[in-house]
Amino acid sequence: MTAPAIVLGIGQTAAGDDGVGPAVARALAARGLAVCESADAFILLALLEAGRRVVVVDAVAGGGPPGTVLQLDADALAPGTPLLSSHGIGVADAIALARTLYGDRALERLAIVGVAIDRPTVHAIGLSPAVAGAIGPAAALAAALAAGG
Repeated sequence: MTAPAIVLGIGQTAAGDDGVGPAVARALAARGLAVCESADAFILLALLEAGRRVVVVDAVAGGGPPGTVLQLDADALAPGTPLLSSHGIGVADAIALARTLYGDRALERLAIVGVAIDRPTVHAIGLSPAVAGAIGPAAALAAALAAGG
């Protein structure tokens, strides 16, 4: 039996718009979806090892105007680039490590939703209006991907 899909909201809630991943996860939890929040993408390894379909939601610096919702491909993320992270281990590095540990098959259960931000803000609570407005569309995309879409 396959474990249920889980949405992983990555982000620092005390860093302004970088908290969009956890905000999307909370919106989906209110709808009854399985979610997890973390400030570090390292948890992705355990979720993939457990055989779960994982939809990562994280802020993307440089992904377009703030609030733009993107579906990203794991193969397009290069390890060591800060595309998706202001955290200890970023999504790209976690994906590279998962590929090494579990092989490419584990990544077949991975989907990534990015929400474009201007940049993380140190010690800022709350999302900007543009990024807050992206919670609904990002949640809809994440829910569809969690369902296998």
